[in-house]
Amino acid sequence: MLEFLGLALLAAVLSGNLCGAIGFYVQRLKITTLSFSVAHAALAGASIGLILNLDPVYSAMIVAVASALILGVIFTRVEYGRELISMAVFSTSSAIAVFAIYLSNVRVLATASIAVVLWGSLLAITVEKLILLLLTLFIFVLYILAYKIQIDSMLYDVKMAEAEGINVQMHMLIMLFFAGLIISSSLRLTGGFLVFTLLYNPVAASFQISRRAHMQLLVSSILGASSASSGLIVSYILDWPVGATIALVSSIILLSAYIAKIIVEAARRRCLSCPMLG
Repeated sequence: MLEFLGLALLAAVLSGNLCGAIGFYVQRLKITTLSFSVAHAALAGASIGLILNLDPVYSAMIVAVASALILGVIFTRVEYGRELISMAVFSTSSAIAVFAIYLSNVRVLATASIAVVLWGSLLAITVEKLILLLLTLFIFVLYILAYKIQIDSMLYDVKMAEAEGINVQMHMLIMLFFAGLIISSSLRLTGGFLVFTLLYNPVAASFQISRRAHMQLLVSSILGASSASSGLIVSYILDWPVGATIALVSSIILLSAYIAKIIVEAARRRCLSCPMLG
């Protein structure tokens, strides 16, 4: 069991780090709704994999990446109604996921596999999945380093970056591609319904801690890794569902960051209003 815990802990750190990082980029590039739809497309893909007796991670990856790229292409051609398109994909993906889960339970009787897809599992992490996460991290870091100037320009102002000749649409598609890849790679740990908490909560917490973009990226990655690893340990000790525990821990961290910001700002205002002592 300790061997599984060690694998799962390393996978949690990698998954949380990747989710925190990609969550920062999709939020700053204003494609959060798209990534939300991609997360549910991954769940639908994993559920379809149960029916077809395929590895849910790989079927989730295929559907998530395909959905991300298709949505990205549509968004480059559509001016209005983008949010409605994203919500349509989200609704359709959710319906497909529920229907596929029902069929897999009735026809395949894959109750244990369904639980892993929905809520995550400590025992679902294998060396193969860990290598997949490491490879995803390596490729993602290479991309960020190779196009750092262009990406930083987009983070500052997308319209200005486009005016400077940067291929904004291509980088948006690549970010969505990585979002699909990272979400599906993290699916077995957090579960399909909860994976997006690692995309959004660490980013939201980082915004309470710092206003500088590079610091927000660093803090978001650290908080993502901390949420996933801490949630995993708590779930192991208390025998709680892994995905739900990780989601709760990340929510507590976000709430703590928000409260800390309120306290710091209140103390700062109090100090500024204090009369100067002569």
